Amino acid sequence: MLIDADFLAFLSFLLVLVTLWIYRNPERTVPYLEKNSIVSIADGTIKSIETLEVDKGIDRYKIVIKTGFLDTAILRVPFACEVQSTELVHGARLSSYTPLANKLNEQSHIVFGQDDKEISVTHTMHLASVGIKNRLKTKAPVVQGMRYGLMVKGETTVVLPANSRIAVKVGDTVRAGETLLGFFS
Repeated sequence: MLIDADFLAFLSFLLVLVTLWIYRNPERTVPYLEKNSIVSIADGTIKSIETLEVDKGIDRYKIVIKTGFLDTAILRVPFACEVQSTELVHGARLSSYTPLANKLNEQSHIVFGQDDKEISVTHTMHLASVGIKNRLKTKAPVVQGMRYGLMVKGETTVVLPANSRIAVKVGDTVRAGETLLGFFS
């Protein structure tokens, strides 16, 4: 077929291969980590790590993971807990270089928590034809590394409490469900 194919047939074949690559769903083995471990939520590269001051000097840590078309699109749960809240905000699909992209683009806000451990996650989509998929239900128990959604291209912002230790640095490549982001202290 490749020898006798015209240009459009060959282009269609490449498009099918790229689509299969983007939507792959590999099995991941969650490493045996200690009870208070936090694993990565999405595949990608650590874009930034910041300290946020929330209320009266209480600090939180913000980790931003940038996910591209070549990264696996499957999202995974960071630690064993309950889903405190979940919200999907439909919006535009602008490039990340557009100044208003973080405010106008489609977003998914999730809060995972149990006892004094709580993580806030925001997925912001950039330039993808498929929206963010999130199949979590409020008050549902979840297990570390469990699949819960899909985001083809975008940024994942993870906000950790002040009593956590971070185990990654800017520029690190992370894999959802396998790479250790940090620990609760």
